Amino acid sequence: MNARIKRFSTLALVALFAASGLSAQESQDEFDMDFLFGEEMVEEISSGQEGSAQNTDPLASLLKREGTRIGGSFSGSLDSVFTWSDLWTGGTSVIDPEKKDLALSLASTLYFDARPTEDFRAYGSVKTGLPLSFSAEAADAGAAAVKVPNIRVFELFSDFNLDDRIFFRFGKSTVKWGVGYFWSPADVINLESINILDAEAQREGPVNFRAHLPVLGTQNNFYFYTILDNNDIAYETTALAAKAEFLLGGYELGLGAYYRYDTAERAMLTLTGPIGDLDIFGEAMLSRGSAKTFVTQVWPSQILSTSDDHRGDYYFSASAGFRYSNSNDNFNALGQYFYNGEGYADSTRESLISQSRTAIAALGGADTGPGALAAAALKGLILNSGRHYAALSLSKGELFTEDLSVSLVVVANLSDWSGLARPSISYSLSDYLSLVLSPTFFFGPDDGEYSYIAGGNLVSLSLGLSLSGSF
Repeated sequence: MNARIKRFSTLALVALFAASGLSAQESQDEFDMDFLFGEEMVEEISSGQEGSAQNTDPLASLLKREGTRIGGSFSGSLDSVFTWSDLWTGGTSVIDPEKKDLALSLASTLYFDARPTEDFRAYGSVKTGLPLSFSAEAADAGAAAVKVPNIRVFELFSDFNLDDRIFFRFGKSTVKWGVGYFWSPADVINLESINILDAEAQREGPVNFRAHLPVLGTQNNFYFYTILDNNDIAYETTALAAKAEFLLGGYELGLGAYYRYDTAERAMLTLTGPIGDLDIFGEAMLSRGSAKTFVTQVWPSQILSTSDDHRGDYYFSASAGFRYSNSNDNFNALGQYFYNGEGYADSTRESLISQSRTAIAALGGADTGPGALAAAALKGLILNSGRHYAALSLSKGELFTEDLSVSLVVVANLSDWSGLARPSISYSLSDYLSLVLSPTFFFGPDDGEYSYIAGGNLVSLSLGLSLSGSF
């Protein structure tokens, strides 16, 4: 054990020193500013500043800013939600939904971006949302619980470089490896998985140290990572990763590797590029070991398989999809298929669900305390249990009028033929305020992933106002 830890620590140090020692071709004209900061931050120059700006190095002006930029975003919605559980068979009247709810959401992000010199940047962001606070136990035994504001640090990092050749980032930041939209098996570093109904939301990343080596004069890039577990800082929980990106004609190929002593080794591949009017994307991931806890038996006793039990097993996952965009017609389409190598075989999944049903009945049914816990455990078992998934997203803006837009999202588990469909109609009342009508249809067998988790083949209708803006 100690020998393996020593070898791991040596490997980590070698990776860091190797990243610092590599050099790239010198061709400053070919250097892309996105390599340094990951985004363009161009500020408009007023007419009074125009004369002095002509004598300023434009590269330095872009990288250096007097003062600190502070900004953020806000979003909120208030919706009336109506739900029917038995609409298709006539068990529920259309004009008399079984549930009527009022749904409120609030979320905000605040960030700072400081670039005091051309080769140094500090960035941080915090997030908050409903609930605005939560209860936490007091340190003193017997003391009343205290209210804690619901505020979390989402990103906090610094960018700097070594002689404009090697670019570093250290801190807590999002690390996007995959190219998928609804699913991304190659995105093995971020702490959050993709929310299929909010797939474009930025996801939380870990504390990491990144060395970025662009091959100047080309579009090729090399990245080296040391990834820390901020809940347990130790050699055993520290991961190493490396990624290379190559531009091959109109296609971009990505190759990556990930190692963590106590979990898994992973290798990934991504590919993006055009085929006619379509942009296609694909990714694959091979893992030795898995962080997932597998259920092997539910009844008469529950048996779980931990990461130690399948440390030497191999798991392959892959995804492929397409994007189509027509700016003249304001039309977008995206489709994706996902093979989940960590899903259960159909026979295993059906057996586990049957055992879970037996356990729920033996514990007095889903409405009792123990039975309710077993029913909740069954939802956890079914979630992401399939091996084949597919999704389709369609959207059309400026329909009949520039303020009206429509969209459709369909997600399905092809292993059990369950899924959901969510069409949406949005009318923009102003630049920041929209009226949104959105029904959601769940479908599938009783033991299907989406139908069981939803509580049946439900139909819900949401009507409300949505507000969003940034500053």
